[in-house]
Amino acid sequence: GSSAEKFFDQWLDHFDGGSATTWRQRYFINASSFASNASTTPVVFLCMGGEGPPYTADVVKTGEDHCALMVSLAQRHGALVLALEHRFYGKSIPTDDLSTLSLRYLSSEQALEDTAQFHAHVTQALNLSPNARWVVFGGSYPGMLAAWSRSKYPHLFHAAVSSSAPLLAVPNMYQYNNVVAKSLSNRNVGGSPTCLRRVRDAFAEMGGMLASMAGRAALGDLVGVCGGKLDMEKEGAVAMVADAASAVFEVQSNDPACTSEACNIEKQCRTMVANITLSPLTQLASLVKTAYGGKCVPIDFSREVAAPLLNTTVEGGTDRVWMYQTCSEFGFYQTCDPFTQCPFVQGLGIDSLDSYYKLCQLAFGINGSVTEARIAATNLEFGGLDPSATRVLFVNGDVDPWHALSPLTPRPGMPAFVARGVSHHFWTHPQKPTDSPEVNKARYRIGMAVERWLSVA
Repeated sequence: GSSAEKFFDQWLDHFDGGSATTWRQRYFINASSFASNASTTPVVFLCMGGEGPPYTADVVKTGEDHCALMVSLAQRHGALVLALEHRFYGKSIPTDDLSTLSLRYLSSEQALEDTAQFHAHVTQALNLSPNARWVVFGGSYPGMLAAWSRSKYPHLFHAAVSSSAPLLAVPNMYQYNNVVAKSLSNRNVGGSPTCLRRVRDAFAEMGGMLASMAGRAALGDLVGVCGGKLDMEKEGAVAMVADAASAVFEVQSNDPACTSEACNIEKQCRTMVANITLSPLTQLASLVKTAYGGKCVPIDFSREVAAPLLNTTVEGGTDRVWMYQTCSEFGFYQTCDPFTQCPFVQGLGIDSLDSYYKLCQLAFGINGSVTEARIAATNLEFGGLDPSATRVLFVNGDVDPWHALSPLTPRPGMPAFVARGVSHHFWTHPQKPTDSPEVNKARYRIGMAVERWLSVA
C-alpha cells in the first residue's frame, strides 16, 4: 500500500492562548488496509513518536522497531495506520535552533497536546466519523506518551498499548544497573552468577587502577584509548574509560539471536568466563576492543560530550534534545553508587547523580534542585505508577532495566504482564523466526487485548 509522508500546522505553544505561532509537524499515513466504510466505527492505530532515530516511511509499512506489531495488527482490524513524529525530533523541529530558549517548547505536555491536535487534524482531513476508535501504541518514552494520552484524553483515544514504559520519573535511577546485574546472572539468557562475579571483579580492578596515575596509564594501554597517558589525566577521561567498558553490557537491547561478536549477554559471558586463569579485567578489555572494532576508545570529554551538548544548531545539536527532557522532566539518571548492586565502577564520582546534574548545568544552566522539583511535578501531573486510566496495557521484559519503573501487576482497567528473558520492547520489533516463545506469546497477548478493546463500543 501507499504510505505517505505529510506535514500539518501545529501550535508552537499550546499553553499560551494568545499566541498564533505555528510550525509544520511531520507524520506518516498508510491507508492500504483501512476499511473506512466497513462500519460506522472505523479503527485508527497511532504509533507514538519519541526520542529514537528519525522516522522513515517504513514506520507505517513494516513498523520498524517501535510499531511492527501495530502494523501487523492493523491488517487484521482494517485499521488506518498513522505515525506522529515528536516535536524537536527528526524533521519536526518547531524552532530555528536548539538553544535553551527554544527548548522551553519541548515537553511531554506539549507533545500530548500535539497528539490531541493531530487527532483533530486527521479527523477533519479524512472526514472520519467522530466514533472512530483510536488505539495508541508506543515503546519506551513513546510508551509513556501512549499511556498518558489515554488517561488525559479518554474521549479521543479508545485504548493504549504501553510497552517498556518507565512511568515513574526518578532523579537517581539506581534500579537500572541493579537490573543489569540481575540480567548478567540470568541463566535464561545465557548469564550466570559466575559471569556476574567476574564482571564485578573486572570493574573493581579497574576502579583500583583508576585511582592512581600509573594505574590510569596502564589501564589506558590495556583497553586502547585514543591519545597517550597524559590524555588519561584530563578532566572526564576516567569516567569515559569506565563508561566505555560498562557500555559493552547493553542488556537493555539484548538480542539472544544476534550474530556479531560479543553482541549479547550469552556471548559476553562466554568471554568473561572462558579462561578462569586470565584476570577478569583482561577479558573485559578484550570485550571493549571487540566493541570498538579495533578503533581506539575516545576519552576527550570536551570533544565527545561537552561540545555536542553545547551545539545549539538543528543539525549538530541532537544530543541536547533528549538530555533536555531528562534535566527538565524525567531524570532517569543511571548511576553506579556504592552499596547498590551496580556491577560497574562504584564511587570515584563516575556516573554519580552529581555528574549528571553537572551536565544539565553545563548544557542548559539547570541546576540539580530544579531538576528534582521538575521530576516531582512530572509524577504529580501524570500519577507515576498509577495513572488511573482504563484500557491501557502495560508490557515489560524482565531483562530490560527500564521495567523497574513500570507498572508490572494488573489493576482494574490496566492489565499488565512481564515477558521472561525479554529485553526492551522486543515484541514491538518486526517478527523473526528466531524470536523466543516468550516474545511471540507477548505479541499474542497484546493482540488479544486489542481485539477485546475493539469489541467494546
